[in-house]
Amino acid sequence: MPDSAKDLLAGLGAQPVLFRDGLWCEGSGGPLAVLNPATGVEIARITLAGPSDFAAAATGAEAALASWRHEPGAARGEILKKVAALLSVKRQALAELLTQEQGKVLAQALGEVDYAASFFQWFGEEARRPVGRLQPHPVRDREYRVKYAPAGVACLVTPWNFPLAQGAKKIAAALAAGCTAVWKPSELTPLVALALGALMKEAGLPPGVLQVLPALGPVAGEAMTGDARFRVISLTGSTQTGRTVLKASAKHLPRLSLELGGNAPFVILPDADLDEVVPDLVKLKLLCSGQVCVTANRVFVPAALEAALIEKLSQVWRGLRVGDGLQSGMDVGPLIHAQACARVRGLVEDAVSGGAEIVAENRSHEAHASLAGGSFFPPTLLRGVRDDMALAQEEIFGPVLPLLTYGDMDEAVRRSNATAAGLSAYVYGRDLSQAQAVADALEAGIVGINEWRPLRAEIPFGGTKSSGQGWEGGEEGLREFMEIKVISAPSPRLRASGPR
Repeated sequence: MPDSAKDLLAGLGAQPVLFRDGLWCEGSGGPLAVLNPATGVEIARITLAGPSDFAAAATGAEAALASWRHEPGAARGEILKKVAALLSVKRQALAELLTQEQGKVLAQALGEVDYAASFFQWFGEEARRPVGRLQPHPVRDREYRVKYAPAGVACLVTPWNFPLAQGAKKIAAALAAGCTAVWKPSELTPLVALALGALMKEAGLPPGVLQVLPALGPVAGEAMTGDARFRVISLTGSTQTGRTVLKASAKHLPRLSLELGGNAPFVILPDADLDEVVPDLVKLKLLCSGQVCVTANRVFVPAALEAALIEKLSQVWRGLRVGDGLQSGMDVGPLIHAQACARVRGLVEDAVSGGAEIVAENRSHEAHASLAGGSFFPPTLLRGVRDDMALAQEEIFGPVLPLLTYGDMDEAVRRSNATAAGLSAYVYGRDLSQAQAVADALEAGIVGINEWRPLRAEIPFGGTKSSGQGWEGGEEGLREFMEIKVISAPSPRLRASGPR
């Protein structure tokens, strides 16, 4: 482990534990080893949160809410902007720790730290902007005041693929809105989350405003849906997890924000410049080794362009460097664990048995004996994939690129939309009016036209259909943590002065 990451980890104590009420404390959920997915070697041991820890965290967050909700938005925003600055200062160490526990290559981890900082900066600025309005009343001498108020204590649940950035999206919005929060990061990637808790304390965040509780999913799920003090639940996870939380939360009816699974089409138009398409498609597909809900899951290419696309993609594919993300020049890291490799392997084998063909594969990681214990899956390019194959119907969550040919644009749009998911989509072509028409017809929350990474802190991101509800980012992301309150009152009037 690089020295800067060691120093960051050492700052969490000999055994990283829960961050609750501004203090480090032992969890009641038992110990858990955190492994480096590139080598299988243990990095650290943590203690997980149990039910009693969530109850205590809710109590602490509720107590802190009494003061935090009344802090001026500008004051809350200043703390968030200090967090953004500290993320930049500690960028290298955080990225190295992130690569150690998650596996993505260092360049991508550095990009994730920057992305996380952008959300703290954005919501630090947005914190002062929810001002409400005066609304005319239909009755004379009365008026309405429409106000925004913090929704209360928020429970935030984030996955392992972007453990820092996903936390930043939710934390920054919740705190900017005046909520306090209990954050349940994935137990697979808890270290960078705990490091962020320490960093926020350094930025001046009052005790209890943010609690960081790594925990197993079922433990956290039962705790957050069963406690009426959690008035907002914001979850990023699988569609099935979203359904489970939606059903379980019916008892207390909290506000729900669910960013769930995707099955993104990447539509290559007949006039597309393949020299522009290929590098963007490869970057998109291999970000986090394909373990991204907005990655290209189905690549639709005109039949006439398939051979040329395969030739160009294969050249890039053969040159990829697969290995430990901390090593210089790596393009692709491991998957999160061996079970993920087994699942992706099953999808590929099922497609090949159904008639698909592997046209390129990269096993460069196998040349390094030190990686034998890692959870690597070879980047794989397939042709002849059909819509009815599991590879095209499920989120792959691995470095596998399936090509599906189409005849005309109506067919491409119809097949792109023939999925229960609707999170993201991509369109590449020279004729921008045609590309815009296709983008408008695609059923997705965000569409990139000739852009592989359209997500930014400034714009709302969310899904349609079974890909979720609610928004992250933009001014809409702040509203997810706020309630509207209407006060109907007599209009102020001047009083006549009496004799002195």
